[in-house]
Parts: sequence; structure tokens; C-alpha cells
Amino acid sequence: MVLVLTGGGNGKDTEEIDKYFASLVNKNKPLLYIPIAIDTIKHPYPECLKWLKQTFDKLGINKYEMVTEENILEYADKNPNNYGGIYIGGGNTPYLLKSIKESRLTKFLNEAVKQDIPIYGGSAGAIIFGKTIKSSLKADKNEVGLKDFNALNKAYGWDIWCHYIKEDYKTIQEFLSENKDVDKLIALSERNAILVSKEIEIIGQEPALAISNTFRKTVQVGEIIN
Repeated sequence: MVLVLTGGGNGKDTEEIDKYFASLVNKNKPLLYIPIAIDTIKHPYPECLKWLKQTFDKLGINKYEMVTEENILEYADKNPNNYGGIYIGGGNTPYLLKSIKESRLTKFLNEAVKQDIPIYGGSAGAIIFGKTIKSSLKADKNEVGLKDFNALNKAYGWDIWCHYIKEDYKTIQEFLSENKDVDKLIALSERNAILVSKEIEIIGQEPALAISNTFRKTVQVGEIIN
């Protein structure tokens, strides 16, 4: 399992993280891009792909394939080993989770995790690898009527909070009090990420916050979370 899960930044904020992910990607195979969470009225898919290429072309990646609503059903039974890596972009988290469940893309992603295909998740694309996506509901409208918020749960039981700033701390405390099934939470800013493999390591440019109803810890870059 090789997951790079970011708090939702881009450009200079994630430059080191992007470079690290690119170093993991098999560049002889396409990078599979899954941008379906995005608001396509504001950000049409061709623009999304152009942005991704601007980020990764200079890092040695020059083969891409993109999942959209039109072709998503084709991927459930594909072999993840056909791809050098997978990039899941941000947007509306309930919509993303509902889409990957209904299309059985979860089968593909679970198999990719087993095969150690490197996966990059940004914001919503990171949150779906937590235990639940409940942390996203403070910012993302559940317009699709999602009722089952259980996610892929690949981060050892942690939920993931993205775009964290210090002013969110009280909101997170209230969130944990209201959601007793959320045992523990990692709050990521737009300048850091977690690397999930046999353990969880903070990477990027600044510390992250690990918190539950019983503990709070500032986790430094390079430090391991148990």
C-alpha cells in the first residue's frame, strides 16, 4: 500500500509532495487521473487534465488516462497494474464516494492498494481513504443524498480532515463530540500530507494535527503516527 493523501493544496504548497509522488510512478505506464469530484461547470475536464499535465509533465510523467462519468463503468474490472499510478482529485466528497461505490470503482481502487500501485489523493480524493467521509460534511453539501458515509478505510482507522487551519480546531472538537463513531482524526493543511504504507508518516512543509476525544498531538514532518 502506497498512498499519498494531501490536505488539498497545489502549486508551491505541494511541490515537494508532487515530486515525491512522481518518483513513485512507473513512467512507462499511464497515470490514471480521476477528477470526477470536481465541479465541471467551473472546471471542465479538459482544463483539469491540462492542470495535471502542467504539474507532472516537468516531473517526467507524459502518459495520462482520465476517468469521467462517461467511462467510469469500464474500470471496475480493469487491472490496476496497467497504470503507473493513480491521481484522485478534489471536489465534492459525498458525490465522489457515491460515484465510486455505484460504479464499483471501489473494487479497482482496493485492488490497486493490494498491488502497491502509488495513489495520490487530494482533498476529497484523500478523505475517501479514511474510515468515513463525515469530516467533509462541514464543507461539502450532500446533494446526492448519500446515507452510508463509510469510506475505503485504508488509513488504519483514521478519518481525514482537509484544508485545516488553526481556526478549525474548535469545529473539529465539536465534530468529534457529535460523531462518536469517528475514533480519531488527522487534520491536514494545504501544505502537508500523509504517506500511508506499513505506517503513517507526515510529509510536506508543516506539521499535522492528530486528535480524538481523548488526545491531541501536533505531528511533525517525518514523524510517524501510530
